[in-house]
Amino acid sequence: MFALLLTGPPGAGKSSVLTELHDGLGDAGIANALIELDELERSYPPLDTARVFRHAALLAGSYREAGHTLLLVTATIEDDAYGEALSAAIDADRHVTVRLDAEPDTVRRRVLDREPETWSGRQELADHAHELATTMRGLTCVDLVLSTEGTNPVDVAGRLDVALREHPAAPLIGVDRIAGSAVRLTR
Repeated sequence: MFALLLTGPPGAGKSSVLTELHDGLGDAGIANALIELDELERSYPPLDTARVFRHAALLAGSYREAGHTLLLVTATIEDDAYGEALSAAIDADRHVTVRLDAEPDTVRRRVLDREPETWSGRQELADHAHELATTMRGLTCVDLVLSTEGTNPVDVAGRLDVALREHPAAPLIGVDRIAGSAVRLTR
């Protein structure tokens, strides 16, 4: 199994971009599975990280047993240790970690725009996203960085597709290599 780990601060566009990539691959007839770690973490009271990774491992294993060879994963990787533990939990034969980048003020604005004003954690998440937009630039577990500034998820997914087809660690991801044709993911 090959895994694409897509990270970035809240508001960088992880879910939107990976949904576009997932749908584009599906439209091209390429089997793939999508796991959003932020959704696996969503519970009250919060789950500990070890349990979230066990959930991710179970899902990855289930997709592997079902015959999926391409796994798309979104996660807010705040430090290299988390990235390494996530990679171990997914247990893919190969993986590439891509960080979506946007300016701190951009991610703060995106979070405030998307989250309901009535949610008590809205401002805290926006502030944390602002901080992560800077600190995540220091991650060493990242193989590729793509900016989401001034663009939309469809364009970023297309750039991600091209970048992965050209990346030496990801020979299985390119649509032209999997499907035998030069299908483009952008619509």
